[in-house]
Amino acid sequence: MNQPTFLSSVLARLSAVRFPDLPRVAEGSGVPESTVRKLRYGEVKNPRVQTVQALHDYFERSDAADGRAPEAEGVEHV
Repeated sequence: MNQPTFLSSVLARLSAVRFPDLPRVAEGSGVPESTVRKLRYGEVKNPRVQTVQALHDYFERSDAADGRAPEAEGVEHV
């Protein structure tokens, strides 16, 4: 059973964000831009749960605003 983890799903979403849009993600999630950049480029290997949760919540709100379905079921949440 090779299901994505909560962290890996957030990192996958973050890696899909274009570089110029990273400040918007930081502002919308409440996570410092430097942390968002470090996560995106793999400099942070073990982020705080609150950081991952804030990014997850941001992407969920973003999806809802865009009319997209929430992330796939089966992702382990913390």
